[in-house]
Amino acid sequence: MQKRLVLFDIDETMITSDGAGRRAISRVLKDRYDIDPASIKLSMSGKTDPQILTEIMTEAGIEKKEIESAIPLMIEEYLVHLETEIRETKHYIVHDGVEEVLAALATMENAFLGLLTGNVERGARMKLERFKLNHHFPLGAYGSDSASRLDLPHVAKLRADEHFNLTFEPREIVVIGDSIFDVLCAKHYGAVSLAVNSGRTTREELEAQNPDHLFSTLADTKSVINAIFN
Repeated sequence: MQKRLVLFDIDETMITSDGAGRRAISRVLKDRYDIDPASIKLSMSGKTDPQILTEIMTEAGIEKKEIESAIPLMIEEYLVHLETEIRETKHYIVHDGVEEVLAALATMENAFLGLLTGNVERGARMKLERFKLNHHFPLGAYGSDSASRLDLPHVAKLRADEHFNLTFEPREIVVIGDSIFDVLCAKHYGAVSLAVNSGRTTREELEAQNPDHLFSTLADTKSVINAIFN
């Protein structure tokens, strides 16, 4: 059986943090620029943290040069708020089947795990720590690596090659996520896309992107593992 590098998205794929990230971003934008993101109709699903801030600030009429200089400081402020939001939120859940799929992959010598997420790295690790999931993922590609999700599969591949002392070809890489951007970045890189209809994106929207595999949840462990190694 061929080896697989399995890259998991976080928000709405593995966990739901009850809007902790959205609230943290909203607090930063409100504090710095008196922007209410709710008044700007932009979807955050599947986008990187820097991309979300950039798009909202652009829509609010802030100049590009100002945005570029402000983003690093705003990310630091966001992380402070995120830590508080994660600690205080009451409805923080792991999605059905996630822990079972991770446990099954952990027993397989030819399965290698990583993250592919729009979260900046520190934010990603904060979100996973609540459920002690970080140990499953020795590496990842993050919104702090690039504002464009399309760049992230290659970042993850290079890190995995070095960490595991292996060479992963694109079709040996599986990207698991709930948004069209997870599917698009996998296809852009030539990787396998495994979409899960567990987030804000509708099944019809996911189907329109023609993912290699589409599940309603990750609850059917055997079928998910079979798809990964198809």
